[in-house]
Amino acid sequence: MKILVTGGAGFIGSHINKLLLDAGHQVVVVDNLSKGYQELVDTRAEFINSDISDEEAMLHALIGVDWVIHMAGLIEIPLSVKDPISFAQNNVMGSISLLEAMVKAGVKKIVFSSTAAVYGIPESLPLKEDDKLSATNPYGASKIAVEQFLSSYHALHGFDVVILRYFNPYGPNEMHQPETHAIPNLIKAALSGEELPVYWKGEQVRDFIYVEDLAKAHTEVLNLSGFNVFNVGTGTGVKVKDVVETLKKVLGKDLKVKDFGEREGDVNENYASSETLEKTTGWSAKVGLEEGLKKTVEWFENNQKN
Repeated sequence: MKILVTGGAGFIGSHINKLLLDAGHQVVVVDNLSKGYQELVDTRAEFINSDISDEEAMLHALIGVDWVIHMAGLIEIPLSVKDPISFAQNNVMGSISLLEAMVKAGVKKIVFSSTAAVYGIPESLPLKEDDKLSATNPYGASKIAVEQFLSSYHALHGFDVVILRYFNPYGPNEMHQPETHAIPNLIKAALSGEELPVYWKGEQVRDFIYVEDLAKAHTEVLNLSGFNVFNVGTGTGVKVKDVVETLKKVLGKDLKVKDFGEREGDVNENYASSETLEKTTGWSAKVGLEEGLKKTVEWFENNQKN
């Protein structure tokens, strides 16, 4: 198949591209490089430096495409609180522009990169796909909006839609600027001999999923039709302070932390039930936290820039 990956020069996209290419698929990556890095794009893929709002470029990119994996967009929750308009413009309007280009090109199969942030403050755990959506930050709100537009394009245009709600991915190739995710910030501080930054005294509970497991979920859904929504997580909640303890074990040294208090837009606890995805496709997370941290530390040791 020929697959278009928007935002494919980023952290998760780089792993998805490799899996697709290794499986023999043809991959086209579209990324404006505002957040991505061209060096993360597999040389076997066709790369188009463009914004998804550029209709002419997208119509060209969509020629012969079977599936779109849509990952382009802004992701930083604290930034979304400060600048919600940018998130509406990039994540929502950009996605609608892409969907309109897909209609014109006759491409009607899409996998959408969504987020656990759509659930807001959980009423019960683990989170399931039919739980109420109630974002506590504009980032989550932008993803809910796109999910709703995808539902309408499924109804109006017959799109086959797969929505993957990511929990907390980590692993090699994570080079966000600014970096707001816990694990890369913890690792970078540890390797630099600095105090490890935590919020809420490290009591927050998250579902940390290794990026290669997350990427694999995208390749497992490319035979689905209709409208599908799946959580993608490990099913296990881990406190950030316990991640710190595991990191101490991996590095074999004591680490000091610095607590930055509360962070606006955060929720205290969430973790996934990925039972629906497992039953539908056979997918499950394979890499445990300690193993994943070892691989991630190794990558940062070899790639961290001073």
